[in-house]
Amino acid sequence: MLQIIITPSDKYSMAEMAQMAIEAGAQWLQLRVPEMSDEELRESSADIITLCRESGTMLTIEDRVDMARELGLHGVFLHAGENSPLKVREELGAEAVIGTMTGSPDSAMAMERADIDYVALPGEFSEASEFIGTIRSAGSQIPVVAYRPYSSLGKEEIATIMAQGFSGICGGASVFNSDNPVAAIEEALANLLNKR
Repeated sequence: MLQIIITPSDKYSMAEMAQMAIEAGAQWLQLRVPEMSDEELRESSADIITLCRESGTMLTIEDRVDMARELGLHGVFLHAGENSPLKVREELGAEAVIGTMTGSPDSAMAMERADIDYVALPGEFSEASEFIGTIRSAGSQIPVVAYRPYSSLGKEEIATIMAQGFSGICGGASVFNSDNPVAAIEEALANLLNKR
């Protein structure tokens, strides 16, 4: 799985970034808008929501549970300590896609038992292989995602991440700084498929 981060930029509007990501074949976009007011988010997400609905692309948002519900998004990704994943599951219902940051194998396995869809490890997490090996040895199949919001998603980086046992990557906001974001995302998707 590859989740492409869409976050405000001086170069493109968020709708333009979403269009390029969808054109490149991305099937999951994640809004990262911590500084944006609710009203600004309503305005800037309207076109993105339409694009995602028309293309069948999943659209989630980081931490903004109320806005995920109001805007009818597919779900939410929760940073550690921001919201209780269990409470969010109750609020958003069984259909919502919910991911959460975690730091311990026990927490990851607890999230699986609580019907959380995936867990993520932050970029600075240095023992990913051991973490993933521990939960797999315990019988857990919860997807573990490498959370790299500003990663360039180059071939070597993807190979390194996937070799650690991750199920996917959430990142790529910096691909929109490249000369050809569509080609950069296409290449990242191709490299990810080759590492599975």
